[in-house]
Amino acid sequence: MTPAETREWVLKDHQALRALLDALEELATQVRDGDRRLLGPLRLEAERFLHRFDDHTRWEDRHLRPALVEADAWGRERAERLDHDHAEQRELLAASLDRLRDAERPPVLVARGVLDLIALIRTDMAEEENDLLDPRILRDDVVSIEPEGG
Repeated sequence: MTPAETREWVLKDHQALRALLDALEELATQVRDGDRRLLGPLRLEAERFLHRFDDHTRWEDRHLRPALVEADAWGRERAERLDHDHAEQRELLAASLDRLRDAERPPVLVARGVLDLIALIRTDMAEEENDLLDPRILRDDVVSIEPEGG
């Protein structure tokens, strides 16, 4: 997969993730606003989303990270940022799963936790798009940082 193809794949998957987040946000808002009948579906859909998002980050680790490393002189720094962001996200996902599975947790707190998580993931995706998925970074042409001698 070329760097540009990798970039396009991630952007397209972000679009799909945003659609899932929109549906999840609607469900969480209904529970937060008092519809306790939707607590079970909210837990189920939030858990499904978290697993889907984890799959997304693991794909980025396998494909986006190497493309970033090879992109230019700052590639290693960008890849390290991706590593750091993914480590934080995985900690957050694990904590979120624990809270979702806590049967004693009040519905309004479950819903608020999901809404907070949605906001964080949206912010993370936007920052990733701005900072790591710039078409000037992930492109298929070769960029040389050393002048030719001669």
